[in-house]
Amino acid sequence: MITSRVLFFTVTGLLFLWLEACNGPTTSGEPETPDLVIYCENGMLGPIKEITNIFEKQSGLNIDIQNDCARNLTSLIHYRKEADVFIPDSRQAIDNILLANPKMIADSAFLGFQTLVFMVPKNNPSLFDGQLATLPSPDQAIILANPESSTLGLVTGRLLQSHGLYYQVMNSVVLLTTDSRGLIRNLVAGQGSVAIGWRSDYLSNHARMKIDTLSIPSNDKYFEAMAVILRDAPHSQNAKLFLNILKSRTSKKLLKKYGIEDFRISHF
Repeated sequence: MITSRVLFFTVTGLLFLWLEACNGPTTSGEPETPDLVIYCENGMLGPIKEITNIFEKQSGLNIDIQNDCARNLTSLIHYRKEADVFIPDSRQAIDNILLANPKMIADSAFLGFQTLVFMVPKNNPSLFDGQLATLPSPDQAIILANPESSTLGLVTGRLLQSHGLYYQVMNSVVLLTTDSRGLIRNLVAGQGSVAIGWRSDYLSNHARMKIDTLSIPSNDKYFEAMAVILRDAPHSQNAKLFLNILKSRTSKKLLKKYGIEDFRISHF
């Protein structure tokens, strides 16, 4: 005779196994195929993740975001041909793609302007005065993003070149990081006293409580952020829907939350 206690544990055990089968990790099944693949550079990841979460709930699509530095993402675009949408930190990475293949972009959306800022450890212990001209001072340990691997490094070089300081500053750099994530991580770890990074990266990074920012006194610190649909996008229709979402008022508000503002009219 089955007692009520035995029956309870039997049913509970079967229910547990059923839930595990429905929700637990599997070893034999294939992962769910994405309906949209987005390549996103790290400086844009904060707002794009928020916007994507909204789009997934509204559309029911399964979206895969892959984030990395621009160099790695660009290589994957050329060789994997799986990406639908490419969102680098600024349009300079897109310009480089177009130099290699002018027909590689099918459509685009202007997202706003990224802003470069000085970053220093909390309370600015090296007393950096926030001037570009004093950046290569012996009192400062400079960390920059690598111009060969990241869009942040590329545009930082352009900012310095516009003020005639490129070689002075580069000769004073104590550390080049692969991308913006490494820049903030090393600054927090005490590897430097000042860095140049994206305001968006600061606003989306959990380590921002350990960092202060200073405005860069230059009109050359603004760079266009773009999202593009790739010509050979496997899910081009879904990519077009996502691009329309990026142009929406809700998306503009989320981008502004991360310091990416559409304060001028621009055309791709």
